[in-house]
Amino acid sequence: MQLVNFEDNREKFDSIFNNPAWYSGIVQDKVSLEIRRIYDRGELRQIPYCITKAKMLEYALDNIRIACNDFDPFAMVCERTNEICHISSERNFYISERTLGPDEWKKKVAAVQDGFFDSKVDMSHVAPDWDAILTLGVPGLIARAEAKNSESPSPFYESVIITYKALQKFIRRFAEAAKAIGCNDTADMLSFIADNPPQTLQQALELSFAYREMQEMEGEPLRSMGVFDRHYLPFYEHDLAAGILEEKSAEELLIIYFSHCHAQTHGLWVGIPYCFGGLLPDGVNDGCNVLTRLSLNAFRRLGLVDPKFSIRINDKTPADVLKIAFECVKEGKSSILFINEPMVRKAFLRNGKAEADLHNFVPIGCYEPAIIGKEFCCSMTGTINMAKAIQKLMESDFAPSSFDDVMEHFLSILKNAFNTMMDRINILEQKWSLMNPTPSLSGTMQCCMDSGLDATDAGTTYKASGIMCAGIGTVTDSLAAIKYLVFDEKLVTFHELSEILKNDWRDNERLRLTALKRAPKWGVNDDAADSIARTVTDAVADTIENHPNGKGGHFQMGLWSIDWCMSYGKMTGATPDGRHAGTPISKNSGSTIGCDTEGAAGLIGSVTKLDYTRFADGSVLDMMLPYSSVRGEDGTRFLENVFRTFCAKGGAFMHFNILSAEALKAAQKEPDKYRNLQIRLCGWNVRFIDLGKEMQDCLIREAESKGA
Repeated sequence: MQLVNFEDNREKFDSIFNNPAWYSGIVQDKVSLEIRRIYDRGELRQIPYCITKAKMLEYALDNIRIACNDFDPFAMVCERTNEICHISSERNFYISERTLGPDEWKKKVAAVQDGFFDSKVDMSHVAPDWDAILTLGVPGLIARAEAKNSESPSPFYESVIITYKALQKFIRRFAEAAKAIGCNDTADMLSFIADNPPQTLQQALELSFAYREMQEMEGEPLRSMGVFDRHYLPFYEHDLAAGILEEKSAEELLIIYFSHCHAQTHGLWVGIPYCFGGLLPDGVNDGCNVLTRLSLNAFRRLGLVDPKFSIRINDKTPADVLKIAFECVKEGKSSILFINEPMVRKAFLRNGKAEADLHNFVPIGCYEPAIIGKEFCCSMTGTINMAKAIQKLMESDFAPSSFDDVMEHFLSILKNAFNTMMDRINILEQKWSLMNPTPSLSGTMQCCMDSGLDATDAGTTYKASGIMCAGIGTVTDSLAAIKYLVFDEKLVTFHELSEILKNDWRDNERLRLTALKRAPKWGVNDDAADSIARTVTDAVADTIENHPNGKGGHFQMGLWSIDWCMSYGKMTGATPDGRHAGTPISKNSGSTIGCDTEGAAGLIGSVTKLDYTRFADGSVLDMMLPYSSVRGEDGTRFLENVFRTFCAKGGAFMHFNILSAEALKAAQKEPDKYRNLQIRLCGWNVRFIDLGKEMQDCLIREAESKGA
């Protein structure tokens, strides 16, 4: 295979989606208009929506503008349409409103506007069965659906057939475009995968691009590209044996492939996730291989915020793989999630997953673990700002006589909120398949094909619904502060503290600083605070796990917030921990900014006192460290030791930022000089200069506290 040198052509690859020379297709506005007409006709004629959706997608794939480049071994440059996604969002809104009824809908909206909690259908966290896509290929997926439809005809099977035949034609369009510009090898490659399962690495990678375009135009963001090294190893080995690739040319092919991720969005989206490593189906051997190393080398050479990688780590993970990954982090190429695989497996088993399926788990999106090919992740069907429950506690007509009374009342507020949220979700998920059927996704899953049901119609093997629980640091510090100020030191009564918070600590700065500096804190390995966090998370997990969902599965807890810590903070009043109204709440499972004063050891000591088998919907610890702590070979070992300590103590997911406040401040003043400065922002990476000033200032404050 003849490949151009990536470094010599980096600028060309990074601009392949900028003003491409379209070969065929019609402008986006006209595509959107016709998709609307197809939708309206389907509704008028009462055609099952899964059929209408498949036909909308078929029209899109037949007519969107496409292009190829003669220097690129991959062909998938197209002008996506978001119209199907918009239609599904509209259906979600009006079906949800109608299903809940006017009174309950008003209450739902009020809870959202209050910044407390939301109940919805999560249409944004999907991953297909990559093994089926790559082994069956497009014609195999069509043949499987046609066989099922001949046995038991249904709109579901018909929608899958329409969808995958449309994908087949879509790939052939690119073959024609490649041939037209004289790229005969690329044209032959595309023609082959339109009619056969892939055989070569290039073919398999191109098919992954084609599937992703189809899936995302159908309306569901594709949030995992699978366990990459395991899925693609057979194709790499085929190419080595056939003399198509050598190790060096394979790395060049991979860096070009991964560069497409960044070229499409230029880092302004949440990243395309690839998972690596982890135990193989035998449960004994680790799956890291030559592709793991080549991919990490390509990632390191790229140095971009997208794609994002995750590594499933166990006691068999090769040392050299970890070394490369932590060196990337040390160099500021930090878009890597580190996963304690044994702990995640324990969480899966506790929540009803079969051990035989665990080799196929990936983090969907950011850090929400799921079994690809057997479930629709649904990690954000419910979202809650637990710090808002602290505000509700302080605003209630309540006169506690002890801290136990405070805890009991707080947990009752949370329990009522969770139960209300989950009751609404159960009502909404009954209508999920009417809102947003997914023939693209469901057509890859054997469980859906066997059941004859779409993934949104409970056709999957596993049927969990996730609840994102945000603000554990703020909650813990606030409850610890109430105990300290009101009951231990008796500096203020509960009623007086409530009045002070209503006024955002005005004229009470000394008391605020006492709460902020003297009361026990989450993140410093202090049992006085950490025991409160454990009590809260155990109680929340009990409430969530004991509430069956409406699709034959269960709810599961996630302890994370992503960047919602900012928006939730804006909608939350002053809290007893010394936090001012409108400022950010704590992020993910970590501490309040500036409060983890005992460094990495103290932070890990606190967070690992929680039971991570209870967080089957995911969790993550953000570990920010100063440059000075990771210099040289010792710095690489230090990073690994931090993560190994976290694992040994029972943590699950961790990612890193290696930053200095001085560099961030300089980047804020002279952004052009710091165009490549990356930030790990919750579950994806961004360039620091692309963030708004409010988020930049927040990161600077955090970096200052870590440096100190």
